[in-house]
Order: sequence, then C-alpha cells, then structure tokens
Amino acid sequence: MRRRIVLDTDIGSDADDALCLALAVAAPELELVAVTHVSGDTRLRARISRRLLDLAGRSDVPVYAGRERPLDGSERYVWFGHEGLGVLDHGALPPLPSDDAVEVLCRVFRDHADVELVTIGPLTNVAAALEIDHGLAGRIPQLTVMGGFLRSATCAGAVFGPAADYNLCADPQASLQVLAAGISTRLVPIDVTTQVWIEERDVCGLEASRQPMHHAVARAVRRWTPINQASLGTLGAPADVDNAAFLHDPLALACAYDESFCTFADLPLDLRIEDGLFRMREATVSGAETRRLRCATAVDRGRFLTHFRTRLGLPT
Repeated sequence: MRRRIVLDTDIGSDADDALCLALAVAAPELELVAVTHVSGDTRLRARISRRLLDLAGRSDVPVYAGRERPLDGSERYVWFGHEGLGVLDHGALPPLPSDDAVEVLCRVFRDHADVELVTIGPLTNVAAALEIDHGLAGRIPQLTVMGGFLRSATCAGAVFGPAADYNLCADPQASLQVLAAGISTRLVPIDVTTQVWIEERDVCGLEASRQPMHHAVARAVRRWTPINQASLGTLGAPADVDNAAFLHDPLALACAYDESFCTFADLPLDLRIEDGLFRMREATVSGAETRRLRCATAVDRGRFLTHFRTRLGLPT
C-alpha cells in the first residue's frame, strides 16, 4: 500500500528540493497529497513546484504557500536570488490557490488519519500549525525531518559544523517546538545526507531525459552547482570534487518509505537553543529537555544512489 504524504519544502534555493520532488513523483510507494512551502517568497516557491509538477503531468497535486518568516519574525532565512531561474523562465507564472499552507496542514491532518508529513525545509509551517491546532501533534502519525546535526558531517575533505544544519537552525524556535511536540519522528541529519550526492554525469542524464520535468530540474541544478562547489571549497574540499548537488532531501524522502537505506537508532537527545541556533546532543541523563527520536546514523551510499538513479531513469 502506498504511503500518503504531504511534502513541506523550501524549494528554489538548493536544488535538492527539486530533485526530491522528482523522486516523489517517480516513487510508486508514495501518494503525494499536497506540497506546502516555507521561507521567503513562498508564493514563488509554490509556483516552482507547480511548474515542475505540471511538467511531470501531475496537475492533480495541489501546492500552497506558507510562512515567509521564522516564528520570531527575524531575517534568518537565506535567499540566494536564483530561485525559479531555469524553471519559471518561460511562460506565464502558474496560478496558485489562496489557501494558506498552515491552514492546509491543520485541515489535512484533521480530515485524514493515514497521511504522513515529510519536511525538507525549516519547520515554521509545522510549528505554526501546532500553535493553531493544539491537537494536531496527536493526529500526525509519522513525521520525517531532513535536518539535524548529530555527531559529525564531512564530504570529500570538507568538514561541516553544526550551523550547516540549515533546516533546523533557520527557525530554531520552530524546530524546538516541533521536535518536542511528541510526534513520532524520523530524523535524517546532515551526518548522513552529506554522504550522498549526484555527479556531472547525473546532470547530463537529466538533460538527456525524455521527461520535461527532468530538463527543468537539470537547469536548477546547473544554477546551484557553482554555489555548492564554492561552499565545499571554503570548507576544505578539493576544487575538482565531482559534486553537482547533495541529495539531502531525496534521502530523507526515501527513508519515509524505506528506512533500510540508512541505519537508524532511537536516541535520547537534548534539544535546545544555544547562541540563537538550534542544537541537539545525545543525552547521557534524561531531563526535561530530553526527547527520544529515531535518527539515521549511517547510510548505504551505493544502494541509495542506485535507487535514486534507477527511479529517475539515470544510468547507474
């Protein structure tokens, strides 16, 4: 039986959100109920998803714009300036429904007991929904979160610090509220997601695809790759590392329907905000701030990459 999911995303900056949407469309294990958007110009982000879904022949999947700022109203969200380029360049901007994504989340989980939630961006929409509907946490059967920094994260000589956990650090108050809400949560942190990425040959495969959605995704990746490589370089990776885009979000999505891509452990974690950033640490003694979450601690890189490439029709 297919898993029914709502995907909450900040698509349009890092290209892995678009790659994740492509995997969601291609996964027979999933039924995409809706796509909600968070961070910055969420109407633009929703239009990016709308265009990609339409190109994939999935006009049946609704998209909604959500919260533009973190819960505290600050300017923490990153806006790169290339959002939508390569996807929305041609043709009129697709129309959007007026429904607010936060209200949609409340409605979906009120009306449907079998829908799960997958978040691949900051947790602001979810936290806002929890504030509106105090019973919502008990009606979300499973939450899968791409985010968190657990032990260490490296890639090809690049060493990431805890602040590289953008999704949870972009709105630390929201992250704390959601992860402490008692929802059954599967966490896929950057410790494991920095181990999987696509290469130049994969981008060429997307460009050679017969599927229009893949062509648009490839254009988004082309915009992102120089930013990604420059960031890796500042963290110590060699200039010639063949990393076109990390697969942070696709890995989290895949774990929502098949946990065996990663090794998981149920860990007691201390969740807190330190120096304005969200932090999680494995707890040695249980306390008021301790929550037990199911965390990915390792990934079968080769198996997941083969799965991702096969689903998108790329050479393996």
